[in-house]
Amino acid sequence: MSANEAALVTGSSKGLGAAISRVLAERGYYVYITDHDDHTSAEQTADEIRSIGGQAEVLPLDVTSERSVLDGFAVIGRSDHRLAVLVNNAATEVARNIEEATFAEWTSVIATKLDGSWLCTKYALPMLKQAGNPNIVFVTTGDSERPDPEYLAYSAATAGVIAMAKALARSLPRYGIRVNVVSPGPVRTPLWNSMRSNDDALWRDLASRNPLGRVGTPEDIAEAVWVLVNDPTRYLNGNVIYANGGSHLV
Repeated sequence: MSANEAALVTGSSKGLGAAISRVLAERGYYVYITDHDDHTSAEQTADEIRSIGGQAEVLPLDVTSERSVLDGFAVIGRSDHRLAVLVNNAATEVARNIEEATFAEWTSVIATKLDGSWLCTKYALPMLKQAGNPNIVFVTTGDSERPDPEYLAYSAATAGVIAMAKALARSLPRYGIRVNVVSPGPVRTPLWNSMRSNDDALWRDLASRNPLGRVGTPEDIAEAVWVLVNDPTRYLNGNVIYANGGSHLV
């Protein structure tokens, strides 16, 4: 890795994105922490990275806005850092089945997860093509394979992301770009706690039903992303990595 290579992680002010950003920064990347509506958390994550000797910068970015994405990548393009890694992690969820949900709720989830991944990938490509070991990693969940009717929009969005990633994994290697997916199981993050449950009993039950006897941590997911980015063979492409302790098997 050259000294000026950079990574951009969407949805990185907290939760999984923050953990992924810390791991990439610890291992030498200059990391862009994206900030849409939580500037305080984004700055805290950047400060944590700097405190351990890493390099990070907060970048205003609304993945649902083409103008915002264009402006964000223009900032990176004017910098001394060459974008080498894009992690499409940003997500939002609405706990509504099809009878209860509004169209606005549906579109907000699709826009963040699916449209946002498409926009960031499209406008990152010119810079990724110039990198020495360019990677795109999409972060999804098992909802794509076991759709939850109470999280219908997110299930549909993540299924679309996986299809997009597989298609890109066929076309982008011509530029040296590898594309993969990390699919976490339940991880106790602020998004999970706010949208699904912050109940300790539920998390103990989830752990008891996991083959490894525990639920995941943000660091588990970050290390899975690192495995893909740091693949010494540079041959991992088009994979869906289940970072879930085997919960997709039960």
